[in-house]
Amino acid sequence: MRRTVQRTLSIVSRKMRICNGRAGSIGDWVFRISLVFFAFLCGIAWYTRIINMWAMKNLGDTFLRKDINTRQIVLGSFWREEREQNVDGRFAVIHFLADGRMEHPLYCFSIQANNRYLITRATVQRIHRGKRSSSDICSWAGHIAECDLDVHAMKEFKISTTPNVEDAMLVTPEAPLREPRHPMVVCMAPMYIYTDWEILVTGIELWLAMGATKIVVPVQSASTATYRILQEYEKKGIVIIRHWPKWPILSDTNPNGLVLSRGIEESHVNCLFFVKPWADIAVFSDIDDFLLPLDPAKAAPGDNLKILRNLFAEHPRAGSLLFEHRDVQFVPPNRDGEQSLANFNFEFLRNSKNKMNCNVWRMKTRVVVNASRVDSVNMHETGIHRFGYVQTRVPCRQAHFYHLRHSHNTVPSPAPINMSPVADLLNKQWSNRVQEFGSLKNEVLNKTSTEYLEDFDRCMGAINDEHWTTKVSRCLTPHVCFSRLRREVDCVAVASDYEFYRSGKGYFMNAINVRVQKSETNCESPVPQFISGNHYFAP
Repeated sequence: MRRTVQRTLSIVSRKMRICNGRAGSIGDWVFRISLVFFAFLCGIAWYTRIINMWAMKNLGDTFLRKDINTRQIVLGSFWREEREQNVDGRFAVIHFLADGRMEHPLYCFSIQANNRYLITRATVQRIHRGKRSSSDICSWAGHIAECDLDVHAMKEFKISTTPNVEDAMLVTPEAPLREPRHPMVVCMAPMYIYTDWEILVTGIELWLAMGATKIVVPVQSASTATYRILQEYEKKGIVIIRHWPKWPILSDTNPNGLVLSRGIEESHVNCLFFVKPWADIAVFSDIDDFLLPLDPAKAAPGDNLKILRNLFAEHPRAGSLLFEHRDVQFVPPNRDGEQSLANFNFEFLRNSKNKMNCNVWRMKTRVVVNASRVDSVNMHETGIHRFGYVQTRVPCRQAHFYHLRHSHNTVPSPAPINMSPVADLLNKQWSNRVQEFGSLKNEVLNKTSTEYLEDFDRCMGAINDEHWTTKVSRCLTPHVCFSRLRREVDCVAVASDYEFYRSGKGYFMNAINVRVQKSETNCESPVPQFISGNHYFAP
């Protein structure tokens, strides 16, 4: 027995010596490999430090996180129309711009009959959620928040990023415009550095001839002649000018350069809520896009309204109609002499030619909506529908928009298009309208320049090409293409200041002191400044 125990202990001792030897060997190798790796890392760090001092900083920033919190630039607030509600109550909509990479909680405070606050959490929706994912370079986007308020809230209420009333900011929604019911209203894209008054007149007159009764035009900067023409139309009750100033530059980003097409979507949504109280059908378009009959040779006054009413009747569940685009060569009038409204006419339309026939082209579309059935427009499609209404795509063989494209070069294989009846219709309408412009009709106006349009097309083509590569340096924002050529044109611009309100750890920002003034160099609108706030940290 003793011999057996001794033999067992001897075997165990021998095994332990072998394991300790192996463990020591593995530990030595781990230490050696770690030492080599550490030396290699130190060498790279030292080399990088000598070559580029910012590389180490950028490496460190990878592991750091900046808590920027929610920052909301309020673009407008509106009362919800009762005819759009399926439940009783009082509702308001806040339209704001914010970083799409984060959630934006918003609480609403309204005074009740017992003088206590009714506190509700707003329903917040990103305008173009689902259209494209957010990315670092295209992160800022429009949102709408719907507040459920006390029925006695008639003039104002408060909003906050927290449920605490001490963090709340006072909001006064825009009073609905007193207008008769309009069967068709056109919401134009904002005017940025806009100098082409001939295209402006063509757009307004063509939409009026085809059935529109009111045209809303947001303006950020435009030539003095363009703005004066708009003012004359406004005096006649045809146009409504909406001011559309630049947004403020924040501590770490410039939203003006991070929004698709420089805020066209946001301006369209703002216009939609503005016209909801008095518009049946709302059309969202650029100034050079028109809905015309399939055969323009058969165009007659009011045709657009007939087309749209028939389509909505054919599709009773349609909240919006999505139309194809058909490019048409647009050659501005070639005038060697002085240009004025008195000698302007639409004869140049007779030279129009098709660039593109009817086909499916997913990116080039235009939207028409039943104003009470939708809450947002995504520039080339509709966003948020209400009560089960849907977007309906209209085949281009049934109806489509005509894009009077600035094609100054020869169009390959152009197809002729008979725009003479349209030109005759507009000439007759213009001969009566121009008499209402008073002394302005005889004033010499700036000539339309096509050089910057061609340069703009080249720049936009370069951006599009870049999006097919793995490296993208910017959003598809046309404003980056506007400052290459200097335009010696007298311009006005919409300027504003901004105030901010610290709410919890977030911010609200409002435009104040909105005004029209002389533009900066190259017809640019000035960047707003923060002139007041309730905190020592700016947004």
